[in-house]
Amino acid sequence: MIEEISKVAVSKVMTPGLPLTVEVENKDGNRILLKSNIHDIFPESGLLKIAMPSYKGQLVPLPKGEMIYVTVFKGQVLYSFSSRVIDYGRDEDNFLVMKITIPKTVKRIQRRRYLRIPLFKTGYYVLPGSDEKHQFTTKDFSAGGMLMCTKELLVTGQPLLITLNLGAVQLTSQKAEVVRYAGKSNSTGLHEYGVRFLEVPLELEKQLVFFVFQWELRLRKGISGEED
Repeated sequence: MIEEISKVAVSKVMTPGLPLTVEVENKDGNRILLKSNIHDIFPESGLLKIAMPSYKGQLVPLPKGEMIYVTVFKGQVLYSFSSRVIDYGRDEDNFLVMKITIPKTVKRIQRRRYLRIPLFKTGYYVLPGSDEKHQFTTKDFSAGGMLMCTKELLVTGQPLLITLNLGAVQLTSQKAEVVRYAGKSNSTGLHEYGVRFLEVPLELEKQLVFFVFQWELRLRKGISGEED
C-alpha cells in the first residue's frame, strides 16, 4: 500500500486548511482517531495550531502534555509525526484551537492512487432511465470503485447509479459502470462485479480517500467503532 517513505521539511509541505487526524489512547486503553485541520504553522518555534479535534461530532480538548500521533492529508500524500499538546482554547479570532508541537521534518508517505479496503456495506443501484432499486453489498472498496455483490445479472460496461451510505460520506446516484464480472459466490449465491466510479467531483474524491485511509488505519491498529 505504501509506495515511498521519506523525510521532508515542515516549512515546505504544511499549509493552513489541510485536514488531519490525531491518534490518542482513551481511558480504556483503545486507540481512537480525532478529526481536525491546520489553522496555522510556526516552524521556527516548532508549533502547529489546529482546530479543536473532534470525535463523532463532539469536540475533544486534550489535556496539556498529552502525547499524540498526527497524520496530515495532502492529496495522495500523507505527512505523519509524533507530537505533544501544548495548550488549547480560543485564539485571537475566537476559534477553538489546540496548539501542538511539530518537528522540523516529518515523515512523507506517498500512497498508491486508490487504497483498497475490505468493507461490507449495503446500498442500492438503479439503471439509468429506471426507478427500480436493486440492493447490493460491498466486498471491498476504494475511492475509485468497489467489488459489489448482487443477485442481479449485469454485463461489462453496464452503467449504474450508485447510492451508498458510508457514514461521514454519502454516494447519491453516483455514476458508475461495471468493469468486470468476478463470478458467482458459492457461499452466498450472489454475483460479484468490479465497479468503477465515473465523473467523481474532486471534493467527493478527497472525502472518499480520507474515509478509506481512516478505515484502513482502524483495521491496521485494531480500532473498532462506527464511522462518524
